[in-house]
Amino acid sequence: MSEELRSRANEDGGFAPSQGASEPEPTAIAALALGADPVGEKARSWLRAHQRRDGTWAPVAGPPRPTITATALAALALEHGDERTRALDALGRLRAPVLAPSPLRGWGWTPRMFGWVEPTAWAMLALKRHRPNARGLIDDGERVLADRECVGGGWNYGNRTVYRQDLGPYVQTTAVALISLQGSEQRDLVDRSLHLLRARWRDEAGALSTAMTVLALQLLAGASDPDLAAARDALSREIAATVSFGDTGALAWSVLALAGDVDALTVS
Repeated sequence: MSEELRSRANEDGGFAPSQGASEPEPTAIAALALGADPVGEKARSWLRAHQRRDGTWAPVAGPPRPTITATALAALALEHGDERTRALDALGRLRAPVLAPSPLRGWGWTPRMFGWVEPTAWAMLALKRHRPNARGLIDDGERVLADRECVGGGWNYGNRTVYRQDLGPYVQTTAVALISLQGSEQRDLVDRSLHLLRARWRDEAGALSTAMTVLALQLLAGASDPDLAAARDALSREIAATVSFGDTGALAWSVLALAGDVDALTVS
């Protein structure tokens, strides 16, 4: 599995979402998955070479707008240095705008966009890992996640209700949010969503959702969690389909979940 991921590296050291030009987000995820492996080091070199002057990363093949998720994941993947510092500075500047009546902000997929769950989670995790004294930013991110929690626990991508209709949670988004809530004092919020994750992860088949479930259970509940071994087994069975679909991001998350070093995602 790790060898399959290594084989997907482009000649420039980066990774494409499936095939074609290297892009920041799959390159950052591959760097996280491969760790100190030489191919992982080349992926980090690609990230350093493609960081914008404002500290962000933007799609190579799309509009030149910085993407918050790619910037946060790159900050998690890079070692200590100027590039990581500038990425964290950028996350501090690029929070979502305030939308009345709520004072909460979080982070959107791109600047000036409404705060969404996944970019908020990844930005908050990067700050918890490498700038834990940024309490105002971190606390705002946690409040955003608490505000967006679905009825009964878990998260979808955005609001908990639309036109007074409750929206249901997704396994993958719930797992990402939980990973970012390591160390949170909002134990009821974490416990509700861990309960939902354990109850629902089998219903959302696919390597990406299962890989994120494995990571969330490992980081939030620990090796003794009764669902962790079952989720690992399920992910091992789902890898073949992921390889055939050509989804580099899902493959990289799977490698990290089954064989990688999760220290880069760990909040002490």
